[in-house]
Amino acid sequence: MRLVCSLGWLLVVALLAHTQEPGTPESETRFGIPLRLKTYPQDTAKKALASAIAACEKPDLGYLLAHLLDPGFVELRIGDRAKQFEAAVEIELANLRDFQNANPDKFPVAERVPNDRAKFTALIVQRSRERAFKQLIRDVEQKLLEDPQSLKDMKRILRDGVFTDEPNGAAKATHPDVKNRALYFKKIGDRWFLENRQEDAPQKPPV
Repeated sequence: MRLVCSLGWLLVVALLAHTQEPGTPESETRFGIPLRLKTYPQDTAKKALASAIAACEKPDLGYLLAHLLDPGFVELRIGDRAKQFEAAVEIELANLRDFQNANPDKFPVAERVPNDRAKFTALIVQRSRERAFKQLIRDVEQKLLEDPQSLKDMKRILRDGVFTDEPNGAAKATHPDVKNRALYFKKIGDRWFLENRQEDAPQKPPV
C-alpha cells in the first residue's frame, strides 16, 4: 500500500472514534498516548516539523501518528485500514465470548466480551482500529528504513528552509536544494499539524 503524508512523504495514519478535538489541554489522550506539548511543541509550523523529526528519530512513532499529523487524514487512513481487520477480530471476539459464557466463574463481569449486539459491534470496531493503528506504526517504521533520504530532507528544510504562509491559515516549507518536495501544515486550534500533501492544492474556481 502506498504511503502518503506531508512528513517527508513517508507516512500514513489515525485516530480513535471518540477522541477529543485537537487544541485541547495536555490531558488529551489518543490511542492511550497522552499529548506532550512540552516535549513536542506545535505552536508554530517550524516547531511542529522539529517535533515530527524528533518523534521519527527516537523513535516515537505512535506519538507522531496520534498527535502530529493532520487529524482528518489520520482518521481516514485508520478507517480504511481497520476494515481489513474487522472479520478476523469478530471471529476472535465471538470465540472468546463463547468461552467466557461457558466459564463465567473464570472472568470478572467487567472483563467479559459483551453479549449485547450493539456493544459487541462497538468492541469489534474499537479493537480493529487499535490493530490498524499498530499496523500503521509498523508501516511507518518500514518506510523510514526504506527511504532514509526523506528524513534527511526534512532536517534540511527545518535547518535552513523557507516557511511561508498559505491561504486559510496554512503554511508551506521548502528548501532550494530539496527539489520537488515541500512540506505543508495546517493550524487547528492552537496547534500546527503536518498535512498529507506534497504539492499545492489546486485553487477552487470562484463561485
